[in-house]
Amino acid sequence: MLILFGVCFSLFLFLGIRASQVMFSDGEKPGSRHQSTSGPVLLQEEPNQAAPLDPFTLIILVDELTSPSPLLEGVWLSRSGEGQSAKNFFPIFPSQAEDGVQRDLNLRGAFWFEEPGKPSDQFLTILTDRNLSWHQLLFLDHAALLETGSILAEINPDYQPLNTIGLAGLSYSVENRLAVQVNQASFIREICSQLPLPGQNDLMQIFLEGFAGHMEISGTTPLAFYQSWQGTSYCQFPTLTLPPE
Repeated sequence: MLILFGVCFSLFLFLGIRASQVMFSDGEKPGSRHQSTSGPVLLQEEPNQAAPLDPFTLIILVDELTSPSPLLEGVWLSRSGEGQSAKNFFPIFPSQAEDGVQRDLNLRGAFWFEEPGKPSDQFLTILTDRNLSWHQLLFLDHAALLETGSILAEINPDYQPLNTIGLAGLSYSVENRLAVQVNQASFIREICSQLPLPGQNDLMQIFLEGFAGHMEISGTTPLAFYQSWQGTSYCQFPTLTLPPE
């Protein structure tokens, strides 16, 4: 009887474990974990893992991309909104936190390029320690912003491109950090107000050739990044209150 009991107990124990794995694993490997967050889920790409269909993009603005010591001017996190017709933008630098001045100083002091298209590990560590992650990186400098304005002005004569005064308003300073944040958001919103653009195929060629040395993309291809914007018609800033257009 003891032997029979032991055999039956072992059999039912094994079946119970297998049943629980099938019911609750949901196709995951044993040992994987679900993590819940109160905000948007920010994903970080793992080696040999395909990017999601709607990845987060970390946008980094500097003064001169080809400079050996570029100055950090702005950092934004972007992702498509509901219905894929909107892009959401979240300001990272300048920071919205109560201790934003110190956060800005820490992040700006840690920014440099280890190699083209690769910010310092210290810079990336600060961002990941703030529970931020992303799949794509987009680097822009002042020249790219000016070229963008020129392209839009050729398409739409009513569009007023940036001048030196407007460009200065996008450059970071501790004294005007919150004004810079609003100015950068307003500039993004103004560009988005021109969407969708006519002649997308012709613009694609200008996009790839006209920004040489002033724009870099990692984590995706320029073509895929460009195509991800083709359905966008407006941009929004869920955590900011901007002046009316």
